[in-house]
Amino acid sequence: MDRAMVQKSFEVWLFVAVAASMNGMFRSLFLVPRIGEYTAHVLSVLMLMIVVLLSSSVLVNRLLKDYANSDLFLIGSLWAVLTLSVDLVFEHYVLEIPWRAILSDYNLSSGRIWILVLITEFIGPWFMASNNR
Repeated sequence: MDRAMVQKSFEVWLFVAVAASMNGMFRSLFLVPRIGEYTAHVLSVLMLMIVVLLSSSVLVNRLLKDYANSDLFLIGSLWAVLTLSVDLVFEHYVLEIPWRAILSDYNLSSGRIWILVLITEFIGPWFMASNNR
């Protein structure tokens, strides 16, 4: 993976990060009061997964020229690690949310499906590229 590919991938991830922030505000301000916290969580996660897949499609079909499957998984890994890092650092150190509360959002057995966004980020570039080969 060359430097230009990393830069384009990072730029697309920044777009997704801004979209995720706007999605979070939309969930808190509009969805939660109208449909409740859990339903808002699920809908918000699904909306963000769609944004990730559409962004992945733009990256692999419009911005990147030559890439291998290994490049696409490296990009997905980069996106997932960046998202996880920003999520954990921002929530704990800026919003001062306790670690236990932050980690509860990753508990599938309690119905929290946020981890599906990370999985979508990881496989998104490869998945969207595999649809066009």
